[in-house]
Amino acid sequence: MESNAQERLEAEWIRRAQQGDHEAFGLLVEQYQRRVFSTVFHLVHQQNEVEDLVQEIFIKTFRAIRSYNFRAPFGAWVARISVNHCYDYLRRKRSSRLNYYWQLSEDSRRMLEGGLEPQQRESPPSIEEQAVLKDLVKKLLDRAPAEDRMVLVLKEIENLSIEEISEVLNWSVSKVKVRLHRARKRMLADLKRCR
Repeated sequence: MESNAQERLEAEWIRRAQQGDHEAFGLLVEQYQRRVFSTVFHLVHQQNEVEDLVQEIFIKTFRAIRSYNFRAPFGAWVARISVNHCYDYLRRKRSSRLNYYWQLSEDSRRMLEGGLEPQQRESPPSIEEQAVLKDLVKKLLDRAPAEDRMVLVLKEIENLSIEEISEVLNWSVSKVKVRLHRARKRMLADLKRCR
């Protein structure tokens, strides 16, 4: 019952925002800001860029809200705008990409050079090892093509299902599965090249 009331309230905010009501749109921003911020942060990894990109996404959302037709959940519609905006940003930035291996921390480089063999472990990684692994994954994601990064972040970090990713990216389920498989494969190959 509570979720139905929330859905009706959200639908009312959307209708008011579609008529130009800035206050109603502000309520939608409050509701989705954390999710958009998380998506942008994980896709872009540039803290100094995240806030500007989130603001641009909500400006785009406000300008496009009249075209929202209630067929898909509003959150998925906002996620699609977010992902597309980040994808455009990453494509523009790709030409100036650096060799991130040299930007890895000393521990990350040592771990790469020494090899990563989690199956040989008998105990979970220490906090320090987890931090090194997190840094390594971040750098590998930074190196990944924009489409790979989008599908990997949505699946592995945002924990969306294949069907939800399909809806957000406006791809077929089979295309998401293929792209996810290829992205994982390319990331592993990139890891091996760095070793």
